[in-house]
This record gives sequence, structure tokens and C-alpha cells, in this order.
Amino acid sequence: MKTPVFFAALLCGILISCGDSPLRDRYLVLLPSLPPPQRDLLGNPWWRLEWYDSEGNRRFMEIRGTEAEVSVFSRWPNPVLARPFWPGRDLPPGFFYPAGGIFPFDVSGGTLALSWKAGPEAVFYEELAEAQSLPGADPHRHPQFFDWPRFRRLLRQEGPEALRTDPWLADWKDAAVKTALSGFKKSMVKAERRIPVAVEIPGGGPWLELSPFAEAAFWETGTEVSLALSARPVRYVSPGGILTLSIHGRVWRPFSTEGD
Repeated sequence: MKTPVFFAALLCGILISCGDSPLRDRYLVLLPSLPPPQRDLLGNPWWRLEWYDSEGNRRFMEIRGTEAEVSVFSRWPNPVLARPFWPGRDLPPGFFYPAGGIFPFDVSGGTLALSWKAGPEAVFYEELAEAQSLPGADPHRHPQFFDWPRFRRLLRQEGPEALRTDPWLADWKDAAVKTALSGFKKSMVKAERRIPVAVEIPGGGPWLELSPFAEAAFWETGTEVSLALSARPVRYVSPGGILTLSIHGRVWRPFSTEGD
């Protein structure tokens, strides 16, 4: 991806300038189905929807259903995020990885369909925007100028097999910082290096990672398992609490309450 990444913003500009532009002010945002492991253990979630309105202002909305009508900023590509959360279990928005979408590439007619696959892409957009404040960041590398269709093909079809299976194995903040400072390179799309660590399990399963692509694990209390870890914390949720792990240590936090 060495060519200038102006395609996405250019496409939006062309669509908006056309007299019969297919873009509109309001869209029905459709949320994806919850992954079965999360639904089976935690039940139906609340969602915190995050987007940019027609004036370019950051907006938030908490909903319990699966859709919401919102105004969307349409001058250039921008992200929409949906973060599941369970207030009764002290699992706040941002704890589990989000679903997402990027306008206008996830638009069909009057709907904007969010997906789990687009969640990492929307987060990468947000990280790119935040990285623009770093000293030395190139203003031409703002995320609205990024070639999102090409990036999607790379991530979903051409990238490492591990990331095609679970794109949350990458450190998207680190990739965004490097992109803002030196430009995007295909080599940045890679799974974070991890090493095996023996961990004693403090409670019964099932155990859920935060990624919607991960399968549930069924470790028993007191079992010692080998897990691939890095310096970046990894969290697991079980019926009894939250286990946070990294190569630096382990923290077990039992739930104080139960419920949806």
C-alpha cells in the first residue's frame, strides 16, 4: 500500500457532488448478532453506539435493541462503533471488543450494517485519528484519506492467516502510530508476538476472551494451562469473574453481583 491513500475521501467527494447522490442524512444502523459464547454466558447486552453526526460531532447512544436511526457525517469516510456491555455484571462499554463499520463502505440503501469483521477497522480509524496529535505525524495520513477498501482486502484476504481468523491479535494502536509517523506498510498487519506461559485457573468455566472470534474455553478450577501471552493484557470472563493475564503477572477479580 505504497500509493497515496486518497481513494476513500475522493470517492465520498464524488458521491456527494453528484446531483443524484445515493448518500443521505440519516441511516438505520443495524447491529450484528452477539457471538454465541458471549450470548450463552452473559445474555443479551446493552450497546453503546459511537458515531459522528451530520455536523461532524462525536455522538453516543445506549440502546438495548439491535438497530437505531442516526444522522451520519457524509463528507468523508468515518467510523461507527457498537460496544456491547452488561451493567449488571460490571462489564462496561469498551471491555469486550466492538463491532463496527466505516461509512460509506458499509452502507446499502438507507442502512449501515455493522459487523464484527469491521470492528478492528473502525478502531484502527480511531487510533489513526488519535495518532495525528503525535509530534512528527504527517497531516496527509489522516484516516479520512486512507484507502479503506484496499486495507480491507489486505486484512481479510491477503494478510497472515492468524489475523484473518482473529484480527484482534494485532496491536492496532501500535500500527496506527507507525502509520501516522512513517506511512502504512503491509508488514504492519501482523499478529502480536506472544510466548507460552503456564497459568493456574482460579475458577470454573466457560472462559471467554474479549474477541468475538474466539471460542470459549472450558478449564476447571485449579487446572494449569499454557496460554500465549504478551506484555499487552489479555482478559478472560467466566461465570465467577474476570482473569487478566500478561507475561508480567495475573489478576483475578470475582464478580460482586450477578444479572443481565
